[in-house]
Formats: sequence, C-alpha cells, structure tokens
Amino acid sequence: MVLHCLIEKGEKYYSAICLELNVASQGKTLKEAEANIKEAVDLYLECVIEAGDEKEFIPRPAPRELWLRFFEIEEKRMRKAVEKKKNLQFEFENVISTA
Repeated sequence: MVLHCLIEKGEKYYSAICLELNVASQGKTLKEAEANIKEAVDLYLECVIEAGDEKEFIPRPAPRELWLRFFEIEEKRMRKAVEKKKNLQFEFENVISTA
C-alpha cells in the first residue's frame, strides 16, 4: 500500500500528516517527523484492525486542502527536476475503476 505524507516545516517543529488516513504527527527534525508519522500510522492501523473498523476508517482521507497542498509541492518538485533534467525516472501506480 502506498501512503502519501505531507511534511511541512513550522517555526519549531516539522508537522506531518498521512493524507490517506488523516493521521498526524510532528518532530523536531525532518527525520524525527518521518519516523513519528510512520509510527502513528502503524498504531492507527493496528487499532482500527483490532477493532474490526477497517470499512469505516480505512481510508479516511485528509481534507482536500491538504491534498492540494501536497500536489502543489509535487508539481514544483517535478518542474525543477525537468528543468535540471535530473531524476526523470518515473514510477506508475495504476488505479483502475470498474464502475
């Protein structure tokens, strides 16, 4: 399963949110924020699965504004890579609708 996290630097801490599950955490450093969001997601999934609430709480998307912020950052990163002609290897993840 691929999960997307938005991590932003604040005045004192990095804030992190898993966009598919709307689970948040923070850390004093980027590395700490990354580790903390992974731990928070693990704990969230463990609790939801133990309670048998997967259908109700997986996925539980973050607000649209956060998804848009994530894609704005991704767009900037892609444009820089294309301009520098670096890291132009792409991976594709297909989502197929049968409805």
